[in-house]
Amino acid sequence: MKTKRISKAERKKLDRFHEQRKAKLRKKYPEIHGKKLDYVTHSFEDNDGGGWLYINLYFTDGKNFSMDFSMNNPAIVPRCIEYGDMSMGDYENIRTYYYRGEKG
Repeated sequence: MKTKRISKAERKKLDRFHEQRKAKLRKKYPEIHGKKLDYVTHSFEDNDGGGWLYINLYFTDGKNFSMDFSMNNPAIVPRCIEYGDMSMGDYENIRTYYYRGEKG
C-alpha cells in the first residue's frame, strides 16, 4: 500500500507547526537552551519494590540540570526538577522548576 504524498501547502503547514512547538519547548527551561552539554549521568535506587530515578545533565560551564523521579507509583512521577551551579565544587541551587514532596 502506497502512502499519500504530502502537498507543498501541507508540508509548509507541518513545518510551521513543528517550529512553533520547538519554540515553545525552548521556553520551558530557558537557562539550558543553547548550552554545551559536557556529560550525562543517571542512577536508580531500589528500595522495597519502589525507588528513585535520578538524571543529571552537566554543562561545560559547571551548571547542572537535574531531574528526580519516584518509582513508587504505578507510573514514573517527577518529584524534583532543578537547575544549579557546580562550578565551585558545592551544589548551589539557581532555580527549582518543579518540586513535589512526599505525601504523609
